[in-house]
Amino acid sequence: MNDLLRQSRTASNRAPKTLFVIVGVVMLIALALLLLERRPGYGVYYGIAKLTGSPVDVGPIKFETLTRHATPNDALVCPLNLCRNTRPDSVAHTYDLSPDDLLARLKAVALAEPNVSELYCARECGEIARFVQYSRLMRFPDTVDIAVFPTDGGRATLAIYSRSLIGRHDSGVNTARAKRWLVTLERGL
Repeated sequence: MNDLLRQSRTASNRAPKTLFVIVGVVMLIALALLLLERRPGYGVYYGIAKLTGSPVDVGPIKFETLTRHATPNDALVCPLNLCRNTRPDSVAHTYDLSPDDLLARLKAVALAEPNVSELYCARECGEIARFVQYSRLMRFPDTVDIAVFPTDGGRATLAIYSRSLIGRHDSGVNTARAKRWLVTLERGL
């Protein structure tokens, strides 16, 4: 009986200590999130990347010289013979739109998604748009580069490269995003 009473008292003494530790950890995380440096388009991830030495952004890409991640956390849609250094997941269609119109529609499709913001791209980017989309739960950032290219007869084609900035696997999120954006684009035509 005494052993049972001792075990009960020991367990009840641990509960406040455990709660105190949990509350303390939550408060430290909240304080760290408040103190981390933020940048438009990247949010708290900027501060985390800066502290850990991770790349904040891999920057604009050139589809002609693109080499993909060695890890399965990206997706590529590219016209035939454009992405010479890598194999795309799917081949891009040609659209009965001018490059400017196609890019405008792609931007509208991207910005209609939740947790998406457009990244700055200087004038030399030309017919390129860049976006960051955060996952719902953990807020992991994925960057998406979109480029449009003129084809015969005033038509245009596109290339999309979507990749995760954190982690080695994306559970198919980038591939699903590229497919979803293309389906939404084609529905609107």
